[in-house]
Amino acid sequence: MSLPYFETKNIDSRCPRMRGKKVEVPYTELQLKGIFKSFDKDGDGYLSRKELRNAFSSLGSSAPRWRAFRALWHADSNKDGRISEAELENLVTYALKHGYTIK
Repeated sequence: MSLPYFETKNIDSRCPRMRGKKVEVPYTELQLKGIFKSFDKDGDGYLSRKELRNAFSSLGSSAPRWRAFRALWHADSNKDGRISEAELENLVTYALKHGYTIK
């Protein structure tokens, strides 16, 4: 699955050293929430460890299995091994702390 396209902005073209460089823009809470929800492949309203791993992989994580494991540890407040709609805010907060950006 491809992520939604978000355009990055060119840095001021008047500065010769910065001409043609792109700025990486961090995801917003709303964008991350939408991305995570889109990985609920079975439509049960929960994100499993596998679905989390795929989501973190699409965000560019260098270790998506580890990130999914840690995300569950941080966000799964009832410890049932999956992320519910009520726990999604905790997951988004965790992902925001790790600084994923739109490339």
